[in-house]
Amino acid sequence: MSQRELDDYRLAADDIKRTFFGSTEITFHEPMMRRHEDWFSFGGDERRQAAFCEALDGLVAGTSFRAFGVAIRKDQLAAFAELSGDPYLPTDTYAIAIHMLMERYVDYLANPGERRLGRITFESQGPREDAEHQGDVTDLLLHGTQWVPDSSFRSWLETGIRYTRKQGTDPMELADMLSRDLFEWTRGGCGAVVPRRWSLFGRRVYWREDMRMGKFGIKVFPDSDIKDLTDAHRGAIKGS
Repeated sequence: MSQRELDDYRLAADDIKRTFFGSTEITFHEPMMRRHEDWFSFGGDERRQAAFCEALDGLVAGTSFRAFGVAIRKDQLAAFAELSGDPYLPTDTYAIAIHMLMERYVDYLANPGERRLGRITFESQGPREDAEHQGDVTDLLLHGTQWVPDSSFRSWLETGIRYTRKQGTDPMELADMLSRDLFEWTRGGCGAVVPRRWSLFGRRVYWREDMRMGKFGIKVFPDSDIKDLTDAHRGAIKGS
């Protein structure tokens, strides 16, 4: 998101928060929202719950942003590593996801349009975890990946990482909603279960040309056993 898009999101999200909660201090948080738990139960009022969900639909549909996401299928990853593995991939699940996500983000930044230097903001998980994720990004900046050279990461990304906690009104809320949808879509078989806002997020997913080799913003890994489903998803996004 650009700074202007970020500001527009905050204004729209705060309007929803004032309407439903009377305060902008609340934070949109999954999976509590879709389960109607805690703040989002509205005392069991189903009409209020439905109105809130519709307002969130409108927020996602009306916000300008470009979406990226990586889903790592842990059981399949363990089997993949045991059978053959990949010497170019990190062994840590988070590191694999970060590498694959940044490959796609850099592809987006490096392609035609206004030159933009990408900023990376992670949700803070704690001092040690934050340091580990910083190390994963530093590894990209210094060594690159099998598909993207280190010079490309240094050319298109800020070298420092920013961290934020999930609080108040912040685009991290959108990332939270998207990541939950991606989790449920992947866990549900990449098509058998379609989360409520999946199609809305799909309109914001980055893609170009044949959508292969990092030219599509959503990556499921490993996917050799469900390739027909992930290919169908790419085709649906391109045709939408």
